[in-house]
Amino acid sequence: MGKMQTLSKKQRLRRRNKRRKRKENRAKSQVVNDLPQEIVVDILSRLPLKSVVRSMCVCKGWRSSMEGYTKSLTRQKVVALTHSKTGLSFQSIDQQGYIKSVRKPWKKIGSNSSIRIDGSCNGLLLLEIDEDLLLWNPLTGYSKKVLAYEPLRDEEYRVVSGLCFDSSSNEYKVVMALSHSSPDYGGEFVVVGSFRNKTWTRVSFSFCASDVHSGPVLNENLHWFSSKNHSFLSSHQIVFFDPLIDEFKEVPMPEPKNGDGDILLGIGVLNGCLCMARFDHPGNFEGNVEVLVMKEYGMQNSWAIMFSISNSTGLFHSYDRIEPLCSTKNDEVLVNIFLRGKRRHNIWACNSNDNSHREIPFSVNHHCLIDAVMYEESLETPPNYSWEDDELRGEATYDEIFLCSSPRKLKKVMDCWVYVDFQQYEHSESKKLEVEVELEDLDSYLERKSC
Repeated sequence: MGKMQTLSKKQRLRRRNKRRKRKENRAKSQVVNDLPQEIVVDILSRLPLKSVVRSMCVCKGWRSSMEGYTKSLTRQKVVALTHSKTGLSFQSIDQQGYIKSVRKPWKKIGSNSSIRIDGSCNGLLLLEIDEDLLLWNPLTGYSKKVLAYEPLRDEEYRVVSGLCFDSSSNEYKVVMALSHSSPDYGGEFVVVGSFRNKTWTRVSFSFCASDVHSGPVLNENLHWFSSKNHSFLSSHQIVFFDPLIDEFKEVPMPEPKNGDGDILLGIGVLNGCLCMARFDHPGNFEGNVEVLVMKEYGMQNSWAIMFSISNSTGLFHSYDRIEPLCSTKNDEVLVNIFLRGKRRHNIWACNSNDNSHREIPFSVNHHCLIDAVMYEESLETPPNYSWEDDELRGEATYDEIFLCSSPRKLKKVMDCWVYVDFQQYEHSESKKLEVEVELEDLDSYLERKSC
């Protein structure tokens, strides 16, 4: 009897605590709902997006009240891929100029693996690791392999890639321009990869694929620039890829410095406007570098000079890369600088008021910059592109390395799964076998285990 009374007291206390918590949550939610929308947006805009996400987890009321605001909160950041004696790593630079390490989207990869950042869209980065393509959200840590392309294994191909989103079909796409060092062997072409259908389609491209330079996504369109012929001094044209119709179109260019057109050094997006970098004396590639912005997208007469970068020492040449990345809160512009002749890669903070600049100092352990790209933080998670089901359809064996700490997976027609963690193989009954098996011997291995 005493035990039953004790249990009933515990139950009453538990129920009382639940009622109290519900009242507190309703009160907290009411506080957010009572605030004017302008004040809520102003408060949230001062917080890091991660803090906003944590606040949404306080209660259901907070989540429902703040869910709509998070979509309008954008934080531009630069992600830099760096290399040092300790290996590859990622660093982020925010609009305050602070540098912070970012957790890598893989647990372990081969020492000879080739890694590139192929572009960004809606807060997602497209990573190219050997022939595999991954989507990665640096804010949430989400990453997933979405596609593979056999020609990426050939190191003789020069590859320029970009990521874009087709809002009509709710699908992400990758666009690649490939040109082989031996044109008679591999040629040059542009393909579009569908993450949903796992297909590659060649598209018409009236410019030189071997002279394509990557650019940003603006107004849902992926922007590149290229030339009409293979001449070293050919003028450039900015083009954009429309993912709704899978076609390229030209962007109106500003009046050139000479009659033949401008040779561009890079394109980007600043304050929501398309921008480009060019020499102010393109004939002999002397003088300063101008950064122009298109204040009204698609209007040729809206191009205007934003600032200049001094080239008094002759540091820049026509084959170098100068890409505007994003604006900071200190009236500076982060610019990706790549000097091909000197094989130097840096990020500069350029002041648009007095045309001065300074180099962003990475830590000693991350001194070698490989690449950098601008992205907007978001909670975006791409649709569930089921790689195994869509690619295999139960008809073949497939070998995949999930770089986010999960093991290698193989699927057989008999619907038997074998999990591989480096040199450890695990049967579907969770019995680990200390066996080293070559991939070409897996058929016999699976047949033996099915008997």
